[in-house]
Amino acid sequence: MWPFGDPHASEREFERIAVRVPNPLGDQILATTALQAIRERYAVAHITGYGPQSAADLYDGGAWFDEFLTVDRKGGSWAGAKQLRQRNFDACILLTGSFRTAVVPWLARIPHRYGYRWSGRTPLLTGHWRRPRPGGKKAPYPTKTYFLDLVAKLGAKGGGRVDLPLSAVAERLSEEWLARQGIAPDETVVGLCVGASFGPSKLWPAESFARVAEHLVHKRGARVIVFCAPGEEAIGAAVRTHADCELIDTGLDPLRVRVLKGVIRRCKLLLTNDTGPRHIAAAYGIPIVCLMGSTDPTYTDTDVDNTIVLRREDVECSPCHKKVCPIDHRCMTWIKPPTAIEAVDTLLDRPSDS
Repeated sequence: MWPFGDPHASEREFERIAVRVPNPLGDQILATTALQAIRERYAVAHITGYGPQSAADLYDGGAWFDEFLTVDRKGGSWAGAKQLRQRNFDACILLTGSFRTAVVPWLARIPHRYGYRWSGRTPLLTGHWRRPRPGGKKAPYPTKTYFLDLVAKLGAKGGGRVDLPLSAVAERLSEEWLARQGIAPDETVVGLCVGASFGPSKLWPAESFARVAEHLVHKRGARVIVFCAPGEEAIGAAVRTHADCELIDTGLDPLRVRVLKGVIRRCKLLLTNDTGPRHIAAAYGIPIVCLMGSTDPTYTDTDVDNTIVLRREDVECSPCHKKVCPIDHRCMTWIKPPTAIEAVDTLLDRPSDS
């Protein structure tokens, strides 16, 4: 069907649909409104999500999928294609943009394959559309709307806030983890997300996080949890080293994503770099202070009630979207702890029903 695409995509009905979800945790959350639109559009279809284990944990308890297949990237495209082909899908929707993720359903011989034109993969798709670029090629575009625009091509209309289910099992596991840390049900809990998988350009200094943690513990009487993803243990340890207070470090007792959801939901506030867990907090309505420098907030500016974004508008090279800063990282280091403390106090003192 390439290069003309599928002009009847929005009219087609399917019995078995595979949906390749994004790899980054934040994008997985921002895609939930699109997943809901797919579920409503194909109400009687059997819908299978597939992607990394983090997505399986994240979507645990939700009604978007009838099943979820985890992708083992080490297994290669042929292994993934075999996994899909065994289930006889008649359509695949790609919420990813890579060439590799388009190869898998093509190898699996799924008859209808839909996604954005990107990374030279158009010949692998039977239905394909230009990536939306309102405002120009380099203009930032909200990620949630990006996913919604794609599924709208299939007649799946959606909107609203991102949603994140929490299964009874996940809730119990998170309560057990909190109990192991000695956190009582009536204690104020504040989370610090100190890492970022994208790269060091997103990181606020460990010493700065430590100063805010000291304020929270000594002045606000809060229990502070330092959230570290796998591979970020050294960052969490650095915050603990610089802080003159007791901190709970998930690097010492790692959390699976489904447990992370419940623990973040227990927090009264999240102080965070521009990283995936901030979107978990947004989904649950948890107040957020987000530190941003190298990335443009427009991409993630949806569902940000009770959110304060701290950026230095006087840094001309921000946002650069580079993983590693080539100069002095001023976009983040120029955000000082007193500024973050003021923002944290503002949200903590705000009435909960505001």
